[in-house]
Amino acid sequence: MKRRDAVTAYLMIAPSIIMLGIFVIVPLFMAFQYSFFNVSFYVESTFIGLENFRMILRTTLFRQSLLNAGKFVLVNVPSGIILAFLVANALVGLRKGYASFVKSAMYIPGVVAGIAVGLVFNFIFNYNAGIINQTLNNFGMDKIAFFNNPYTATFSITGVAIWMGLGGTTILMYAARINIPGEYYEAASIDGAGGVRKLLHITLPQMKNIFVLVTIGSMTGTLQLFDLPFIMTGGGPVNKTLTPMLYLYNNYRDANKSLGYTVAGALILMVIIAVINSLVFTVIRSEKSVEG
Repeated sequence: MKRRDAVTAYLMIAPSIIMLGIFVIVPLFMAFQYSFFNVSFYVESTFIGLENFRMILRTTLFRQSLLNAGKFVLVNVPSGIILAFLVANALVGLRKGYASFVKSAMYIPGVVAGIAVGLVFNFIFNYNAGIINQTLNNFGMDKIAFFNNPYTATFSITGVAIWMGLGGTTILMYAARINIPGEYYEAASIDGAGGVRKLLHITLPQMKNIFVLVTIGSMTGTLQLFDLPFIMTGGGPVNKTLTPMLYLYNNYRDANKSLGYTVAGALILMVIIAVINSLVFTVIRSEKSVEG
């Protein structure tokens, strides 16, 4: 019976293992292999060891893209999480019908393709025909060249990225918030606890696991940001909105650059994301909720 159960179990997990091998393990192995070669479509590939990694790490533009990604993370992640947390708590106080409508409306930006969103906001921020600058001009105010200034370009992309991710993050926060037993808050009220103490000692600890989830998801998505900078700024001005994914994409399109060089950059980015996620798990330890 045990042997039969084991065979059944292996048969059940076999499709997942096969799919994982085909679409994850094999491509990852091939990526590591390519990163050690000077791969070209025009000449025979040659083994160069770690030279691709050394070259890309010495490239000023790649280091600049990593710095830009770090800036996006520092702005996007905390801002998006805090805003989603506040909105989720506000939804808890709404009547069920209103809350459902607001959740549905907020989630719409999350299902729209980033390319389409970038095109829409390109029109909104356009210097000559943009809605914002047309409004400023009607009130006799100076127009703003959003994409010509590094700060306004960065914050334009940041604002759009936060807006796109707000709906999904809010729904996760809302689901975690309504699953906190109401008895905890009632007991705290009887003991004389105010709103701040309830927040610090009940809400935040009970939602710790969801904070881990949204933090990792937000950081990973921000470090891999591509579509918005690609459409809205092209990485400009002066490469201040160039992200690692956009840099690697530009190199991939360059016939003079080795494919191994691009793959090496992608692997470096993968390692950076893995290390950062590990640090998040270490700092915010996820635990199983225990009702006391």
